[in-house]
Amino acid sequence: MDDPDLAWLRRVADGDEGALERLYARHSTALLRYAQRLLGDREAAEEALQDTFVALWQGAGSFEGRSAVRTWLFGICRRQALARAGRHREESLPVDYAEAFPDGAARPDDVVLARADAAAVGAALARLPAAQREVIHLAFAAELPHAAIAQLLSIPVGTVKSRLFLARAALARALPGATAVERSRR
Repeated sequence: MDDPDLAWLRRVADGDEGALERLYARHSTALLRYAQRLLGDREAAEEALQDTFVALWQGAGSFEGRSAVRTWLFGICRRQALARAGRHREESLPVDYAEAFPDGAARPDDVVLARADAAAVGAALARLPAAQREVIHLAFAAELPHAAIAQLLSIPVGTVKSRLFLARAALARALPGATAVERSRR
């Protein structure tokens, strides 16, 4: 596996603080957004991010290479955020979650999503089941491939694809203009 972060991770395992700072600079923004999506609270997300990098510092030598370092970091972050959330996991997402979606899509439902009002997208995302929201975020905001998402969530790749399909379909139906998109697909 040609992973540009692997050399940095090995240096972290050897106690190199500069390498830890490098990995933090490369991944902290995406990890913080992910933790905030999971927790719904910026302060709790920042604490989960800090816990993620403490765990990275302490466990860098245990990396087995079964995934990309970035995927491994998202797994650590997910565990830290969910441990912090406990049983009272936040189910709603902030409106700025819509920023995670690209605006140059070719399919009609993608065009509707890209042009939709941010508040409408945020509300539509909040109505999705948590499992679909998480897959949407990992695929679009974190830009993880389907196989990495499947490994991170311990689900089959087909389940990742199904959740993405269902989430995108639900979002297209929930957003203004979706009716025309649905008619054009028939």
